[in-house]
Formats: sequence, C-alpha cells, structure tokens
Amino acid sequence: MTDAAPNSAPDAAPPSRSARLLAQMQRWADAGWSGIVVFGWGLAQGCFFPGLADLFFIPLAIARPARAYTLALIATAGTLIGSVALYFAGSMALQHLQGPIAEFVGVSATHVDEYRTTLARYGAWAIFVSTMSPLSVKLTSIASGAVGVPFARFVAALLAGRLTRTIAIAWVIRNGGARTIERWTGQKVIAE
Repeated sequence: MTDAAPNSAPDAAPPSRSARLLAQMQRWADAGWSGIVVFGWGLAQGCFFPGLADLFFIPLAIARPARAYTLALIATAGTLIGSVALYFAGSMALQHLQGPIAEFVGVSATHVDEYRTTLARYGAWAIFVSTMSPLSVKLTSIASGAVGVPFARFVAALLAGRLTRTIAIAWVIRNGGARTIERWTGQKVIAE
C-alpha cells in the first residue's frame, strides 16, 4: 500500500500557478466575505488607494460566476461612495487653492470660470469616459468637485460609467469568461 491519495496519479503534474490562484479565489469566495472585500477595495480604490478598480471583483467573480452581477453592484457601490468623498474634498480644496496659489501657477479667476463652464457642459462625459479608460477616476472626482460640476450630474455620470463597466465585465465572466478560465487552468469553475 502506498500513502498516496486515492485519486492522485503518481505521474500527475502539480497544478499550475493559475490553477492554484483560481482554487484560492474559490476558497475566498466560499468563505463568505467576497462582497465585503469587493466593497472595501472599491471604497479604498475610489477614495485614496491607487490601483486597479477591479482587482478583487474580477477574480472573485471568476471563482463564482453566479455571483458576478451581485459583485458588480457591490464594487460599483464602493467606488461610488469613495468617489463622492473625493468630489467633496475637491470642492473644499478649491476654496484654499484660489488666490495666491492659483496666481502663482498662472491660473486666473477668469480661467477657472471658463473651465467651470466647460465642465458644467461636458463634465458628465469626462466622468463617464474616465470610468471606462485608464484615466484616474480619483483625479476626475477631485477635479469635478473643484471646478463645480453639478453634484447630481457627477453622481449620474459616475454611476452610469461604473455600472456599464462592471456589468459588462460580469456579463463576459458569466458568458464565456469562466469557461475560458476552466480551459486555461484545467480546473472546474463552479457556477453556483
């Protein structure tokens, strides 16, 4: 008799790094705190922490594709709250930055007013695009508050952009992404 596990073949190769990563994500997803992690990361990333917005959302959604849409909504909520905090920080910062600092860097009150008018007209599009691109949503949120993009427009554009992005990612995961990962890792993704 050997001490080998009954289902293991003596010549079986160890699991690949990607298979081990998927197994770890599945354990984390099954531990019951994936929603908290996705929300917390979205909040931290939306507010102050640099990094990929979907760092935890994507792997945890791949680990449990049936939860992809729920995790998309949770990630969006975290990012939205963090970005709203930065919007208000930007609106408060403008009060301190106008005057001598603005004059020192060559920004007059007329320039600020022109920029405000432009962003009031097109700011929602800039915010929406920043959620879909490598542009920093943090910088966009601060700038939106600083130049006075109307708050309702800011929230609507941010929400529309983040929801579009996270729901599209969840759709890809649910409709083929998880199966692609299964083929890549050789390990079954449970779609419960």
